[in-house]
Amino acid sequence: MAVFLIFLLLSVSFARDYCLQAVENPYGEPYIDYAFRRAVERAVLEAGGRLSCKEGSKRVRLKVESLKETPIAFTPQQRVSSYNLELKLSLQVEEEKKGFSVALPYSQPTGGLGDLPRRKAVDDAFGIIYLQILEFLGRR
Repeated sequence: MAVFLIFLLLSVSFARDYCLQAVENPYGEPYIDYAFRRAVERAVLEAGGRLSCKEGSKRVRLKVESLKETPIAFTPQQRVSSYNLELKLSLQVEEEKKGFSVALPYSQPTGGLGDLPRRKAVDDAFGIIYLQILEFLGRR
């Protein structure tokens, strides 16, 4: 038990501090901002870092480079029922920058669901690129 506590204290004392800046998103999509920040926060913590904006912290810039939703299927009434979501993001830690991209389809079967299928597609997109973000932050 004592060895575990010593290991825990040492690992916390050597953790790197990361300061996440606001998401730069020219598309004004608040849910994408939320999902992007949440994925990066989770990756920082899982990589052994800490979220802190004190002096000496590594600055992390999050940017949505491109967001594109292309209609891919129509109903018999000529309404769009499915889209292809293409998302390009960049993550910059200090001077090193890495880009991430993902494309996936999602369906909007009825208007009664609101934007829930779209939010699910955004969550799925961040689930796909999460391991790449974790790998990028783990090398710091």
